[in-house]
Amino acid sequence: MLRTLLFAAVLPGVCLQAQAQESLLVGRVERIVLLPAGTQECPPACPPGQPAGADGARSVCVSNAGGCQRTAFQVERVLLGPGQPGPRDFSGRLGEWGRQDFPVIHDPILVHVEDGRVRWSRIVERGGQAWFEAAPLEGEVIAGIPVASLAPDADGQVPLARLLERVGARR
Repeated sequence: MLRTLLFAAVLPGVCLQAQAQESLLVGRVERIVLLPAGTQECPPACPPGQPAGADGARSVCVSNAGGCQRTAFQVERVLLGPGQPGPRDFSGRLGEWGRQDFPVIHDPILVHVEDGRVRWSRIVERGGQAWFEAAPLEGEVIAGIPVASLAPDADGQVPLARLLERVGARR
């Protein structure tokens, strides 16, 4: 019985801590710096000289990462999670074919950050209301709400207010 009570008391704290890491931001990309692999700021994805295991087996690391990126992002609004408006830096590896985490545009974007992953969607203004493109975030779950459940319109867009209402975000 004591184990069950202890588990029940600890579990909500674990869930709240994990949820506290999630952020939903509106802002603009200010700068993207590409860094070559092998530099101090961008160590190799596969470090050389991996030791053999106890049985003599060696691991093989294959990576098509083409380097790293550092993005300067200006947060205009924090909708969910910790933080305040202002500058924020994101760093990561370039994806396959040199794909970056952020777009090379200065238009407003909606950024979802969770467990070190960054996903973004373009924000457009329609009828005096902010809308975001659902497709780039379609597989995402924001504060427990699947983006796919928000019923995008015929253009594939969702009013940002609908998402904020469902997740109980800051306005």
